[in-house]
Amino acid sequence: MSIKIRISDDIKDELNGRLLLFADYPGDNEEPMLFRRDGFGMGGGPVFGVTFYGLTGGDEIDMDEQKEHMFGSPIQFDDLPLTDLCFQAFFIRWHKYSRKDGHEIWGMKDYGGGGNYALNPFNLYSDVVTARYGTEDISLTLEHVIEPDRELRPGEVYEQGNYDDHGLVRYFKMKSELLSDFWGEDMYLGANILLPAGYDPNRKYPLILCQGHFPGATAPFRYDVELREREQGFTEYWNSGKAPEVICVNFRDANMFYDDSYRVNSANLGPYGDAFVTELVPAIEKTYGGLGTPEGRILVGGSTGGWISVALQLFYPDFFGGSWPGFADSLDFHGYQVADLYNDENLYETRYPWRKIERPGARDTNGNIMWTMREEHYHELAIGGDLAHGLGQYGIYQAVFSPCGDDGYPLNAYDPVSGEIDRSVVEYWQEHYDLTAYLEAHHEELMPLIKDKFHLRAGDMDNFYLNLGHWAFTEVLEKYGHTGYSVTFPRVGHDGNITIIDMMEEMREYLKGKGVL
Repeated sequence: MSIKIRISDDIKDELNGRLLLFADYPGDNEEPMLFRRDGFGMGGGPVFGVTFYGLTGGDEIDMDEQKEHMFGSPIQFDDLPLTDLCFQAFFIRWHKYSRKDGHEIWGMKDYGGGGNYALNPFNLYSDVVTARYGTEDISLTLEHVIEPDRELRPGEVYEQGNYDDHGLVRYFKMKSELLSDFWGEDMYLGANILLPAGYDPNRKYPLILCQGHFPGATAPFRYDVELREREQGFTEYWNSGKAPEVICVNFRDANMFYDDSYRVNSANLGPYGDAFVTELVPAIEKTYGGLGTPEGRILVGGSTGGWISVALQLFYPDFFGGSWPGFADSLDFHGYQVADLYNDENLYETRYPWRKIERPGARDTNGNIMWTMREEHYHELAIGGDLAHGLGQYGIYQAVFSPCGDDGYPLNAYDPVSGEIDRSVVEYWQEHYDLTAYLEAHHEELMPLIKDKFHLRAGDMDNFYLNLGHWAFTEVLEKYGHTGYSVTFPRVGHDGNITIIDMMEEMREYLKGKGVL
């Protein structure tokens, strides 16, 4: 009995990319492909992926014939149970980039999906079919196309999404000359702007630059969105005029590797850092009335946004006036989550003379393991293959931190299947993107510029063990006389343990001290 996936005859153009097969037990869930978004993709049924180039309408793929090229998570194809299952096929379209460096590489181009393959327009999917696996032939047809949420208006492009201004919220998008030159085609950056309640277009305002994942249409600090109980009241606070008179901004820079770029210069993504500070931020300041001074640019972000907020303050110390990072991604690669890239042999397992223990990737605040490093990496391998296409956290780390390989794709700091660590690539990571090592190496020139600028917060039971890097970075800051603060909170997980309103008031006092409020 076989599983065959057919390309609809209505598909006229060539298909290049990743074919996914989702499976799950029958139940109330209608779209197995969407299960994979629960818990970093760890909460749903199996997914199996295989890469194809040159498919056309009418082609049919027998998945049994693809087993040697296929990768699955959390099980492999041969391990599917012989029982009633529901199946769905999905195809992630890849686009060919012809970069200025001479490399031609393939990846999912953003058309407004924000790096989420299950939302990105022009990807294909089938209906869900339920059958008894192993005794019935299963036929799936890729016949549905994810459509853009609206037709393009004059001057619009799909990249980074299109949204309509409303109330105090504005949407901004621009072509980046720096990134377009690197990628060999037009590349765009977007921003969502939250104006102060009493906004005057003739005034100049400080900017709060919110770092993090692709926000879609969501305004900074989730203004005008129903928030969890601890954050309720922010929209009313902002609208009341009691909030500091600042302009808040979050950013849209989804790319072929992830839902954001990490906003630093990279061998594989290009000059996102320079594009951010020389193109995007100045354009926003000119359009909406920013002060245009370092003191008038404050960074804030949590998790991925926490790392970005640290990196931008370090790499452009005289451009930004202060940074509020929370529960930042690994600030020291001695604590790459729970692994030590410099001293461990293998990322996925801790080795002892008589046994090996799987290395955890996430925990709850009681210490229970939620999933392992191997499991999360294998999920990304199933979705995207071994060229950092997994559109997940570890894929973007390879893309941002690694040198470019001879094939144009990022070199892996560790083998994605075995987990064996490659010391030569890790040395490159250490020199360029280990932020603790960078601060230590450059402290003499950096500390006079950042002496009071960092305000770090984290939980000491961070769900992804990011407190380890937080502590290491803090030790170097404090060694050289930093006068900001760095705190961790007991029995707190992946959280900065502060409300948006309280943080806004804290930043108000800081800006007052700098003479810009």
